[in-house]
Amino acid sequence: MSESAIFLDRSKLSPRFIPEELPHREKQIKQILHVFSGAAGDPDRFPLTILQVVGVAGIGKTTTVIRSTKIIEDEFAKNRRKLKTAYINLKLQGGNKFAIYRLLLERLAPELPAQGLSAEEMLRYLLRYLRDNSQYALVVMDEIDYLIKTSKDTSIVYDLTRLNEFEPEKPCNVKGVVFIARSTDFYSRLDPAELSTLGRVPMEFSQYSLEEASDILASRCEQAFNPRAMGSDIIDQVARITTSAEVNGDVRYALDLLLYAGNLAESQGQDHVTLEHVRKVHGQTHPTITTEEIEQLSKNHVISLVAVVRALKSRKKQYVELKDVRLHADELAEQLGIKKMEVEDYLDDLKVRKLVEMRSLKEIGLHGASLAELEPVLLGRIKQ
Repeated sequence: MSESAIFLDRSKLSPRFIPEELPHREKQIKQILHVFSGAAGDPDRFPLTILQVVGVAGIGKTTTVIRSTKIIEDEFAKNRRKLKTAYINLKLQGGNKFAIYRLLLERLAPELPAQGLSAEEMLRYLLRYLRDNSQYALVVMDEIDYLIKTSKDTSIVYDLTRLNEFEPEKPCNVKGVVFIARSTDFYSRLDPAELSTLGRVPMEFSQYSLEEASDILASRCEQAFNPRAMGSDIIDQVARITTSAEVNGDVRYALDLLLYAGNLAESQGQDHVTLEHVRKVHGQTHPTITTEEIEQLSKNHVISLVAVVRALKSRKKQYVELKDVRLHADELAEQLGIKKMEVEDYLDDLKVRKLVEMRSLKEIGLHGASLAELEPVLLGRIKQ
C-alpha cells in the first residue's frame, strides 16, 4: 500500500524513468532496430553505423533511443555476445573532447586508465580493448547540437564517425554512434568533412498530437498515481497544455506539471488532484525550467540562478542589474562557506540554456518562472 493518498510511485514521473512501453514511438523503435538489424548475428561484418535523431525537446527522442539500445543489447546476449551502450548527455556531462572521451572509457572500459593519454589515444585504446575482449559497443551522444554551438572544437563529430578508420585493417567493435539533437541548425558550424561523415538524413521525430499526448500521460499516471487521485479530465487538460504553442509538445514539462500538481494536492491534505491544482502550478511554472534542466546544472550554475531569483524578489522588478545578482551570489557563497565566484561566467551559460534572460548587464530576468516555487527547488538541488 502506498503511504501517500496521491502517489503510488512518484519516481515514474522522473525524466530518468524509462518505461517498458513507449506509446506512439513504436514506429521509431522499429526504425532504429531495422538500422542495426544483423549486427547481433554477425557483428564483425556489420559496419560502423551513424544515426541522427532530431526533434524538439520532450518528444521522446532520448527514451526511444535508450529503449532501442536495450533491445539491441538483449539481441547480442541471445547470440552469446556482449554489447554495452555508452550514453553521454553533452549538455550535462560535456565540456572538451578530452573529458567526453574519458567518459567513454569509464562507460565502456573502466579498467583502462585515462591519465596521461591524449583524446585520440583514448579512442585508440578503447577500440583495442573492445576487440581484445570480444566486446561490442553503441555510443549515444545526446544534445550534440548544444556541444557544437558552445564549443570551438567540433572535431568530435569527425572522430566518432570515423572510428573504423583508426585501424582500417581490423574490425571496429563500436557498431553504432547515435547523435541526438533538437534541430539541424548546428550543421552550419561543421566543416564539410564533418558534415560529410555525419550525413544529412536524420530520423526526425514529429510532435505528439493531443490524443497521443493523452495516451502517454494516461500510461504514466497509471504507474505514478493512486487510482482515485488522477481523473481523465486532469490528464486531458495537461495534454491540452502540453500540445499548446506555449509548451510546444514537451512531455517532460507535462510530467513535471503532474508531479507538482500532485505535490500541491498532497500538501493540502487532499486525496485527488483537481483542475485548480493544475492551473495554479502551470501559472507559476515556465516550461523551460524543468526538474531535468535543474538536475543538469552544476552547483555554481544553481547558485547563480538562486542569486537571480533573490535579486528579482528583493527588487520586485521584472529585471535586475548584474551588480544585484553579484551581491546575492556573494552572500549565498558566504552562507555556504565556499569561495566567491565570477557569476557572469555562469549567467552566460544559463542564457544559452534559456534559463535566464539577459537583454543587457542592466536587464537580467527569468522567463516567467514563479520565484516562490523555484527558489526552494534550487536550494534543494544545492543541498544534494
